[in-house]
Amino acid sequence: MTEQEAGSDVGNTKTYAENINGNWYLTGEKWFCSNPDADLAMVLARPKGNEKGTKGLSLFLLPKLIDNKTPNDYEILRLKDKLGGRSFASGEIRLNKAFAYLVGDQNQGFKQMTDMINMSRLSNGVRSSGMMQRSLQECLYISKNRKAFNTKLINLPLMQKQILKIFLLAESSRSIVFHSAKVLEKADDGVDIYKILFRILTPLIKFRSCRDARKVTGDLMEVRGGCGYIEEWSDARMVRDAHLGSIWEGTSNIVALDVIRSLKKNDNLKVFKKYLFDVVGNFDIAKDRKYFNDNIEKVFNFALTIISNNIEHSARQISSALYYLSASIFSYNEGHLEPELSYRKKLAKLILKHKICTNDPLQKEDLENSIKSFPNLFSH
Repeated sequence: MTEQEAGSDVGNTKTYAENINGNWYLTGEKWFCSNPDADLAMVLARPKGNEKGTKGLSLFLLPKLIDNKTPNDYEILRLKDKLGGRSFASGEIRLNKAFAYLVGDQNQGFKQMTDMINMSRLSNGVRSSGMMQRSLQECLYISKNRKAFNTKLINLPLMQKQILKIFLLAESSRSIVFHSAKVLEKADDGVDIYKILFRILTPLIKFRSCRDARKVTGDLMEVRGGCGYIEEWSDARMVRDAHLGSIWEGTSNIVALDVIRSLKKNDNLKVFKKYLFDVVGNFDIAKDRKYFNDNIEKVFNFALTIISNNIEHSARQISSALYYLSASIFSYNEGHLEPELSYRKKLAKLILKHKICTNDPLQKEDLENSIKSFPNLFSH
């Protein structure tokens, strides 16, 4: 999909397709190709004569070999020397009238590709969530085993605060990605409301979870100190790899704007709001229901104002607010449904407190009560 002049702006794709004697041939260059030596590849190209923009793009299936024996007319120019993601190849490909098969409707290529993008965005979120979980476990292992100033690091107040911050971000992502995976199952079963929800949740996850992973992996490196900065440990690789999540399948700005598009379509904003209200409606504590419902109203009133007035520069604020609101509700719901996960109710309130509610920077922090809420996290 990606070209030098068509990265985020896919509609500017220059690769073109020609129909010669009933067969399709592709010409152009693709700048970032995952798994460039694959036997088959999906390629976006514009048939000659098609309109400009994404509406004129078609999707093609490009085989490496024609009739399973003759090499197709394309070449791998080079493999990328990347900051991270070094364990898998990314290449530049030049198509020299390469034979390909048209896939589906000639005018629906980009729409077909977006189905893949949406799935890939969820996998990006899962990847980032996994990296944050790894970072959390590394931090806990280090702080529970290393001593400084005659005590284990886990006993130091600032270390406890740092671990709590990592815990909050890692568990927020875990709640929302697992919930979204369940939404995907129901969407695949053809339930329309879940198709809408999945369309909204995936860019939210892609935007915020991937950005949080960059911060969390950096904090892990700091917990390990100087050792974290050298390549003998996994920390440096984690930091490098975390940054990729915010770039591929759409940079943060592009994905935040996609959140806005998903909410603007039809009555999607109302559908999403009602869904969150319905989840909260099952909570068994009236005071907690009111607390979450009040925050739903606050966040969605803000979102409605921004969307109604087309204030694009607030897209990232909306995306972050909806992400953390959803994560907190899904986390509380886990604690509500499973008694052994009751601690997730406390986690949910902590997410709202620090990510949604107004936080006075000069207010004394209630660190001790937060630590008491998660005794297993700090036991050693």
